[in-house]
Amino acid sequence: MDKLNLAQLGERLKSQGAQMGRMVTGKVKEILQTPTPESKLVDEATSETLEEMGPNWGLNLRICKLINAEEISGTEIVRAIKKKISSGTGSSNNGAVVSQMLSLDLLETCAMNCEKVFSEVASEKVLDEMVKMIENPQTHLGNRKRGLDLIRAWGQSEDLAYLPVFHQTYTVSLVCLMLFLISDFSILMFVMAVLCVP
Repeated sequence: MDKLNLAQLGERLKSQGAQMGRMVTGKVKEILQTPTPESKLVDEATSETLEEMGPNWGLNLRICKLINAEEISGTEIVRAIKKKISSGTGSSNNGAVVSQMLSLDLLETCAMNCEKVFSEVASEKVLDEMVKMIENPQTHLGNRKRGLDLIRAWGQSEDLAYLPVFHQTYTVSLVCLMLFLISDFSILMFVMAVLCVP
């Protein structure tokens, strides 16, 4: 190996090592971070023990009330919901599936009842996480449908035209999803059914 190739290899290893270090540091911080009041509320609202009863609408609306009264941070609630959505992606664990479904319900409740939550959803990249969830073939089909329903509703909403990320995500997710799922006829039929629902 000549010196130039060796130098390039060294630089590449150095930059990739630094990137890996940042990722590991972020994960360790996430693991060691003490729960916030907001994350505790989200944990309670998305507990897998609610499987039989469904969403705890009283708690979900209480969270909205606390966000609107600025007693808790809407940003932190959205971050905690995003974490719950991503933790259930690709999981076959029934508890994670239930928690993910309840997270989508809580996200919709907060978005519909709290003025600032849509901008938080856009800025915290929750839509990206939802697209990952939808595209992952290991994610529970009901949760994929629910996520796509939310993206479709928000993407078609004229009230959210001031946040173009919703429409962009909707458009891009449809194209990507069609290409990604074209090989599986049953899932393709599911997507077509979702798109055709008014």
